[in-house]
Amino acid sequence: MQRWILPIVLVVIAAFAAWQAVETDNELAAAALDVTGTSAPPARTPLLSIRRTPEFLREPILVQNLQESLSEIVEPFPSQSCLVVHLDGEEVFADNPTLPLVPASAQKILTAYGAYTILGADATYETVAVTDGIITDGVLDGDLYIIGGGDPLLATSDYTARYEQQPHHRTAIEELADEVVAFGINEISGAVIGDESRYDTERYVPEWPERFTNASQNQTGPLSALTVNDGFTRYDTNPAPSLATATTDPAAFVAAFFDDLLEEREVIIRRSAAAGTAPVGARTIASVTSDPVSVVTNQMVDISDNMAAELLLKEIGVEAAGAGTTDDGAVAVENALRAAGFSVAETDIVDGSGLASENRVNCRLLVEVLEASATTGLHDGLAVAGETGTLLERMVGTPAQGKVRAKTGRLNEVGALAGTAEASDGTILTFAWLVNTTDLYPVEEMTAAQDAVALELVAFPEGPDVEALGPIR
Repeated sequence: MQRWILPIVLVVIAAFAAWQAVETDNELAAAALDVTGTSAPPARTPLLSIRRTPEFLREPILVQNLQESLSEIVEPFPSQSCLVVHLDGEEVFADNPTLPLVPASAQKILTAYGAYTILGADATYETVAVTDGIITDGVLDGDLYIIGGGDPLLATSDYTARYEQQPHHRTAIEELADEVVAFGINEISGAVIGDESRYDTERYVPEWPERFTNASQNQTGPLSALTVNDGFTRYDTNPAPSLATATTDPAAFVAAFFDDLLEEREVIIRRSAAAGTAPVGARTIASVTSDPVSVVTNQMVDISDNMAAELLLKEIGVEAAGAGTTDDGAVAVENALRAAGFSVAETDIVDGSGLASENRVNCRLLVEVLEASATTGLHDGLAVAGETGTLLERMVGTPAQGKVRAKTGRLNEVGALAGTAEASDGTILTFAWLVNTTDLYPVEEMTAAQDAVALELVAFPEGPDVEALGPIR
């Protein structure tokens, strides 16, 4: 019996609204006759037209239509998947919303949240050249130390040109060499020494499969507070990141690289470059500053930069705990989420990039974090369907192009898409879909289904425009 109550109430309300609309039309017609002496044309809208349906009755029907369409899309997928959609902060679709799953690169949304929350959008990285030696007539009697500040974008122009997805921001290491020369140094009696002591020297997260760090994939170079060109000593200048050779000693590599830059500028250096730690009290003679953390973070999200994600997490560890480690950064991000009121009971942050299959996140958390980040600038980093980043070649030529902004994610048997969709009426829907599957559900099928979800959200609401609901004369 109870299941009939709501339909009956809705019919009564709709009938009342229709009667009231007719009365209003009659009054308007009478008013027009009083003023002009002639009757106004009658309203052509039928009594029971959808145009007379109040918006508060119409919206639940449209949401129900959306729910049914999304249910059809997700129904074939395995139990280890989740999809959550929010409309104006309200959850309008939820399939396994709190199921902890492997997020792949959607993990970067949490890393970005930590960067904005803990480091701050305006924070910057600084790479400095210091010495405790005496400079006389352009000769530095001692060593020149290059101290890494954790900048993941310290690079040369030919290296960044390899990224074809969009213009790549970088911190120009050449500018640091120019400043050393401008300071008046033309000879160094000692050596160039690379100092990476800001972070630990764990080059790769232990949970990562070996294939991610060898020459076949090169998902990231070796992690270090002092790195240039992602720690790759050799690389193909074509857009092929896997064709590269990683250094085994990032600090020593940067020192030798900087030695070469100075020699190109006719600075004489007497000893060979090496890694080491700058002495306390050494004075700064040159420095180069990165773009703000907002730029670094948004680029990390847009093109899914694994190195940037990991170094951001280590920097979060420095800021929150005074230790530049992956573990300290992960704990700090979880604490920040918890302090903000998010439920992180079954969340497990193992790295910043999402390469570790031990990471666990649920769809509801991703959606809530995206909503909470709406005013931070993080959304500017989400790739745009058919236009930028990891969505450059997806949904091209569809209604979703330019309307969907999202973070992608992909590992073997893992697919992810989380972000926002601008609906046909300008409404913004926030969504997250994670799928942990097997070879029975290939990645191509997951991608097609994710695109289908995006198209459904962009098409919402499937009904007449609100402005078209008034009577037509």
